[in-house]
Amino acid sequence: MAHRVHALDSFFYSSMGVYAFQSQCEMLAELGYDGLTVSAWGGTPLTDLRLLPRVGEQHGLRVEGLYLVLHEGRNDHLIRRIIESVEGVELIELAVQTSVNGSQAIMRFIESLLPIAERRGLRIALYPHLHHVTQTTAQVVQICEYFAHPRLGASFNGYHWYASGEGELQQRLEAMQPWLMQVVLSGSALSELGWGGVATMEPVDRGELDNFAVVAALDSVGYTGSIGVLGWDYGGDIYLKLQRCLATLRDIDRRLERHPHWSDFSSL
Repeated sequence: MAHRVHALDSFFYSSMGVYAFQSQCEMLAELGYDGLTVSAWGGTPLTDLRLLPRVGEQHGLRVEGLYLVLHEGRNDHLIRRIIESVEGVELIELAVQTSVNGSQAIMRFIESLLPIAERRGLRIALYPHLHHVTQTTAQVVQICEYFAHPRLGASFNGYHWYASGEGELQQRLEAMQPWLMQVVLSGSALSELGWGGVATMEPVDRGELDNFAVVAALDSVGYTGSIGVLGWDYGGDIYLKLQRCLATLRDIDRRLERHPHWSDFSSL
């Protein structure tokens, strides 16, 4: 099937700086992306969250998600305040990077967000992230199963799944399927020169990770949502890399529609 495609605003970071939010939206709209995910780091959001409700009207883009990072015991109040007040977005992607008070405190914090999500019509997708407290898909699925709440789910990030060495792609996606709210992909190759000393983060048509196989597996578990493109300090001409990523994902969808049997792998 043809998926919507969005880009993470981290695509616009480089060693030379960060593109203005207006420029990000204009580039993505011109290229033909369907949306973007925005991030708020620490106490200073990189994008002005007050602009989010106007993104659709001004640029024809969907705000597919707001990415937040929890440092339990340190920024709990900030995360809660953003979730209580943000407008123009329906999905919160929440990574748990560190904890002062341990796993039970993290669980209590997540539990405290659920009434807010209910009241405001939001969904919260836990985001597996290499070198974070919640690093693997298995960990976030365990949390989702514990709460069994319709407003709580999970994101699948192809890069972090690959870099963590979790493996068993089909099995992991099948376990995530009841909770799967968002997907993010990138190219990658295992290398000490990559992010975190583990794996490179590249445009979706580069590296060793076969994103055709990943999209095929996503289709097989019935995922119909948007696919995000992950970027981080790619450097060079970001516009051209975004263009290439969009063309690659559109081509993968076309190939799978024309040749569904190509997705039949004997092993992965």
